[in-house]
Amino acid sequence: MNKFQSDLAAIVETPNATYPIWVGWDILNELGERLSEIITPGKLFLVTDEYVHNHASEVASSLSNSGFDSKTFIMTSGESNKNLDTVLKIYEWLAMNKAERGDMILAVGGGVVGDIAGYVAATFLRGIAFAQIPTTLLAIMDSSIGGKVGVDLPQGKNLVGAFYQPKFVLSDVKTLETLPERELNSGWAEAIKHGLILDKQLFESFENDSKRIKSLHPEIATQIIRKSVAIKANVVSKDEKETLGIRILLNYGHTIGHAIEASTNYMSYLHGEAVSIGMMAAAYISESIGLLNHQNVERQKGVLQNYGLPIDSSKLNMNLILETMKSDKKTSRGTINWVVLHDIGKAKTNNQVDLKIVKEAIKKISV
Repeated sequence: MNKFQSDLAAIVETPNATYPIWVGWDILNELGERLSEIITPGKLFLVTDEYVHNHASEVASSLSNSGFDSKTFIMTSGESNKNLDTVLKIYEWLAMNKAERGDMILAVGGGVVGDIAGYVAATFLRGIAFAQIPTTLLAIMDSSIGGKVGVDLPQGKNLVGAFYQPKFVLSDVKTLETLPERELNSGWAEAIKHGLILDKQLFESFENDSKRIKSLHPEIATQIIRKSVAIKANVVSKDEKETLGIRILLNYGHTIGHAIEASTNYMSYLHGEAVSIGMMAAAYISESIGLLNHQNVERQKGVLQNYGLPIDSSKLNMNLILETMKSDKKTSRGTINWVVLHDIGKAKTNNQVDLKIVKEAIKKISV
């Protein structure tokens, strides 16, 4: 693995798994070679979607060059297809192709593909190996790391799922050049979030070097993505299953963000866009309870806007959002454990936020 050390962003070490996260520029064609150094799988099953199957074809070619055979399942794109119906189709495809426990699933695509493929891997034959090859910025930054896999129900996002760690994560930053601008912007939301909750210097990098970051300068973009990825990997290593109160910090902006997604039937906002609006609500809550000063609320707002992210919405229904939030996984005995900021780079949780303050924050993001 020494040959690939320069691309190593982090190593996740949990009680259940240890695995590398590689982040590099133009490294997708090395996948087969890297895979052969980590695991000796049987058959390889690629799960991808119709938007990124060209990347899956490159993966299949790399695997073939290293002596691996693979088959590919192409699912319909979009969050609305992240459901048990799609899972059933993949189960049937695997069964038809006589997949065994010694085989491996490779998720090639965005967060939807990664979440579904990971959930299938966790549950088919009571668990087979899988790896994440994320091709969207959002997936690189967030969903590919940490083993959270699952699907949505009509009542809420990710209500069915598991913690199931991949064997490795390989992120080729060059694949992001094919993303539409809106998708790219959505991904920056999670990276900016990492700076807001745990790393002031990272946040300041997003403030001060936005032009080169947004244009995907190969060296600068890869470097800042590696840094952001390492933050999440470190948190996951410390608190794999959110039992210590550390990993929950990664949910800054997600309580209201997920409610926005669900209440608009996942049709109006990309995940990062909803999280961006949710982060503004969380910042307003942080300010209202006397933690975050107004200047830093404005700094957060400015950076989000600079990366093309929304900070409010005209499509929000207060009552629907409040009702949807009751299904949030961070709710315990009817009380939400909010992630709030008391400074840039310093987050904590608070389960005693008055409903009146929450409603005021939702009003501020509703225009």
